Amino acid sequence: MKIVSSGTTNFILLSGIDVQSPIKLNASVEFQPADTSHIDLKTALATCSEPDDIAVVAAFIPRITAQFCITAKTPKELAVLSWNTSWDALLLSAIFHTEIGFNLQSDTPANKISSESTLRATNLQMRGLNNSTAYRLTKEDSEWILAHFSKARQMLDNDRFQTAIHCLASYRWHAAPRIKMAVIWAGIEGLFAASSEIRFKLSLYIARFLYPDKTDERQKVFDDVKRLYITRSQAVHGGKIKKEIGGAVEESAQILREILMRCIENKSLPIENELAP
Repeated sequence: MKIVSSGTTNFILLSGIDVQSPIKLNASVEFQPADTSHIDLKTALATCSEPDDIAVVAAFIPRITAQFCITAKTPKELAVLSWNTSWDALLLSAIFHTEIGFNLQSDTPANKISSESTLRATNLQMRGLNNSTAYRLTKEDSEWILAHFSKARQMLDNDRFQTAIHCLASYRWHAAPRIKMAVIWAGIEGLFAASSEIRFKLSLYIARFLYPDKTDERQKVFDDVKRLYITRSQAVHGGKIKKEIGGAVEESAQILREILMRCIENKSLPIENELAP
């Protein structure tokens, strides 16, 4: 991710998620609504100083629905804080199961972008470029962020948690469903310590972790994970998959999301000794 900063305020423009009112993520980063409907193509192109920026600006400006406003005391600190918001975008992508693009930075807020503004591409991979409707945060979602997002940020120091977040936020970047399945299950397996009888133990541990006190729900998750793990193994090892894999990909992604939400709310990763019978 490429960040250029020369002042004390920077804006990372986001697609794929829509927030209705500003939310403070920490002392330096505010998650804000953004509107680029006033920007025509001529204005958008006038903001670009590098040829590579033109394609990214033209593709993403019509899709911008939110932004991170980052403030700092020095340009160097601003660059570091701006770069770190890539993890905020990945966290939000995973938590709300949406694909967030964070491909543009601006020296002015989205609603004030003009031909005098400077827009730069943060990366050229075009991740997040799709025609899906942006996920609109509800009041409950905003309240969840205020209550739990700081915990999620702190948990990124744990490699297992960080890997799982990245897996869930990035599996859509791959075109092949088999690879998507492998990425999602890499995130799931990394959160649990099962090293033998993996299908049975994972099914048991996940069911107990998600529903420690609800027998019917626990049995359903146990059965679902066993079934999905068979598809995961067929996908990873090149076996013939009997059913259409797209549904299994999304079911697996939802399970990983539920596990991560529980981890964040508990501020704890699964502990094998507490889950084993």
